[in-house]
Amino acid sequence: MTSIALNSSNRKTASSSMPNATYQYSTASINILLKRKDDSKEFIVIKNDKKKISSIAWSRFGFPAKRLADKSYKRIVGFASCFECKHTYSFQSGGSGSTKSLLNHKCKKRAPLVNRQASPLNKIVKLEEATAPKLAAIDYTEIHDDLTKWICSSIRPFNIVTDPGFKNFLETIVNISQEYQAPIDIDDILVSPAALSNNIHKLAEYYRSLIRSVLTDQAESGTLAISPDLWTDKSRNVNYLSLTVYFVATDFELYTIDLCCTPYNEVDKTGESVLQVSVLIKKKKR
Repeated sequence: MTSIALNSSNRKTASSSMPNATYQYSTASINILLKRKDDSKEFIVIKNDKKKISSIAWSRFGFPAKRLADKSYKRIVGFASCFECKHTYSFQSGGSGSTKSLLNHKCKKRAPLVNRQASPLNKIVKLEEATAPKLAAIDYTEIHDDLTKWICSSIRPFNIVTDPGFKNFLETIVNISQEYQAPIDIDDILVSPAALSNNIHKLAEYYRSLIRSVLTDQAESGTLAISPDLWTDKSRNVNYLSLTVYFVATDFELYTIDLCCTPYNEVDKTGESVLQVSVLIKKKKR
């Protein structure tokens, strides 16, 4: 086998004087060939044309390919390359290849990929993001100062910065903003109070539809636990009953989902009474 030459003169000679030679490619050589700045487009990245693609990685990755004499392109088997930065990884098709390295790829030209599979459970639970670069000291100070001024001027509690929902909201903004090449209008992010109120009902119905299939699967397999909980808001003197479900999914992670919380006005707070009310609540929520 003949190793491919990486300089332009040798590459041209190899493709013209040795048309029947079999080249031995590597991830490094394909990186260079794809990044070559010329108009010949001898090497490009082609899409994965498989009809059923299960991984989000293929939205940003394809297969390196070489142009043939008839101007069509033939895939270079055993590799996958980023459409943007052309970085190449070893990849075996046919069901034996893993896209883990592709999902962990940190493209210099785009935001990091997040493996958001299309299952209902992964739409409910936010997956971990790729490791982010550390902020420069001057940027950290500016963000820290603006956050402090907002908390003081609006009289917000200090522990608001530890709220999981607040963190999730900021992470979403940061991740989406990386997809754009220009600043995002803040008015496109912060909606009106009325729009926010209306979206609560719409989003609640959406998550109910997702949770329904997940809980049904877990219940049918006998792995679903439902736990009621009674607690009292002493400042308002109101009793509440909440229902929480627990289960271990196929990824061996323990999941907890709060189904509902409603005022509990029953005088009888025994386990039998709570169970009866819980059944009524579940029927009402369907």
